[in-house]
Amino acid sequence: MLLRIFKILFIFSLTSITTIFFINLFGFKEKILSSEKFINNRSSNIVILTGGTNRIKDGLKILSNFETSKKNDFKILVSGTGKGFSKNSLKKQLGPNFNPNLIECCIELDSISKNTYTNASETFKWSKKNDIKEFVLITSNYHMPRAFLEFKNRMPDIKINKFSITPTKHIINNWLSSYQTFSLVFKEYCKFIIASLRIKIFRI
Repeated sequence: MLLRIFKILFIFSLTSITTIFFINLFGFKEKILSSEKFINNRSSNIVILTGGTNRIKDGLKILSNFETSKKNDFKILVSGTGKGFSKNSLKKQLGPNFNPNLIECCIELDSISKNTYTNASETFKWSKKNDIKEFVLITSNYHMPRAFLEFKNRMPDIKINKFSITPTKHIINNWLSSYQTFSLVFKEYCKFIIASLRIKIFRI
């Protein structure tokens, strides 16, 4: 009798946890879709996280919104480029229509970062070195919730504006009709939970 009660309680608990998980998963999907796209006409420092398709090229389109007279009055960090990626590599990726002088004067490459946690750590060092108090964080929309969580945890006193890139390969709104997109959102949500628990429990 006692064993049967334990089984019922176990099944009930497992069902409840699973239900809550998937309810929150749907909420996470809505958070992705409501990701902000910060746009203004003044110059601003920029941090672009690599990893998603065309994040750098699409992210730098924000420069077209800046006033012409202030186009060099800011700094840009491209974080997580990996070893071997140089400014010449960046010039080739961006193409001839992008101002090469802007790459030389204003863009810094971070080849140390391997994940979102180290993206935040290296960006914090960059912001301290350059006395930066505000920047625009650019990454894919599905990555933005976790990226913003990590960055605000590392830099609570810096103003971070969000600019989300919408991926062409993954239509988040139709995630249930694509195994690849559902898997992407599912994995990102699990990573978000792990990061949240790490921050709350270990304060790091």
